[in-house]
Amino acid sequence: MRDVGEGLSRFRVAASGEEPDLFEAALVISSLIDPAEDLDAARRTVASLAEGVRRRQPGEPPHSALRRVLFEQEGFRGDSEEYDAPSNSSVARVLARRRGMPITLSLVTLEVARVAGLRLTGVGLPGHFVVGGPDLPEGMFLDPFDAGAVYDAEGLARRLAGIFGSPVPLSPEMLSADPPRAILRRVLLNLRRSYERRQSWQEALDVLDFAEVLDPDIPAHLRERGLLLLRCGHLAEALAALEEYAATSEGEDAEAVARFIRALRGRADGELVVAPAERKVFTLGEARSLLPQVQELTEEAVSRYTRLGEELEEERESIVREWATRIHALGVEIKGLWLVDFDSGAGYYCWKYPEPSLDHFHGYDEGFSGRLALQ
Repeated sequence: MRDVGEGLSRFRVAASGEEPDLFEAALVISSLIDPAEDLDAARRTVASLAEGVRRRQPGEPPHSALRRVLFEQEGFRGDSEEYDAPSNSSVARVLARRRGMPITLSLVTLEVARVAGLRLTGVGLPGHFVVGGPDLPEGMFLDPFDAGAVYDAEGLARRLAGIFGSPVPLSPEMLSADPPRAILRRVLLNLRRSYERRQSWQEALDVLDFAEVLDPDIPAHLRERGLLLLRCGHLAEALAALEEYAATSEGEDAEAVARFIRALRGRADGELVVAPAERKVFTLGEARSLLPQVQELTEEAVSRYTRLGEELEEERESIVREWATRIHALGVEIKGLWLVDFDSGAGYYCWKYPEPSLDHFHGYDEGFSGRLALQ
């Protein structure tokens, strides 16, 4: 098992205070992905790129010089082939490869711009990430994943509709700047999901350690730690974390987790299955096509479950275990009792019994309470 203690200490320093050092904290995350990563080389690359932006052509606006250097000359763009690879969550690797995911490409763009003297900001959208700020043309946003293309709000809405397969309304609040802490939180969520899809449970727990340093008081970390500990086979620790989450949180998600853990706690062999053996990524069309089967399985289980009295808890547990096994066989994730998620690769399409259709989405970091309606 690797020791991430030193990295945690460095991350704590970089991410401390009201305004964390965004790029330095992201570099520490890079070393979590590859402890041998040359972080000084990444810093030198940023300095060189920023110098190229400062030496802009006569009459060239600063934002045009930034786009020319990063996307025309250097060829930074999105990695569509290995979008979800852990290396795409490393700004150091993105600087070396000129490829990455939206948020890390945006982090590179923001840091080069900052060193070159431009005022830009990160803008986190549902399932996507772009760059805005006062040194771009008014009302425009730069999309580093799309090779530096510039969009207005309507263009971004079309981009998101292409990602989700359904229009997603963009409110003015969604287009506002994200603070550094929120950006780092999202980088860590992306990385953790990447490890989880590869069943790299210990690596995912290491990332969660970083997330807890960044936000020590977020109750959902207990839920996520419990689910990961279950996957690592640490049943007692897992149940303790999940029960603490259920006891200290409120709302439908906490209630669903509490019921789910009560139902599964009596499993004789000590193994709780909390995620599909093989994680699948669904388009919205695929998820909606599969939903009737999920609904049928869930309605049958709910009917049997509710007919039993509380005194027949063992029989109820058996029904829930059978339901969980059959749902997992479809590649769908369970987040609570009768609450499931379909992984889209950019977040989750979310369904809760007895909703009639699949009409909600939430990012990896928002959870059930942050669901957005799909049109």
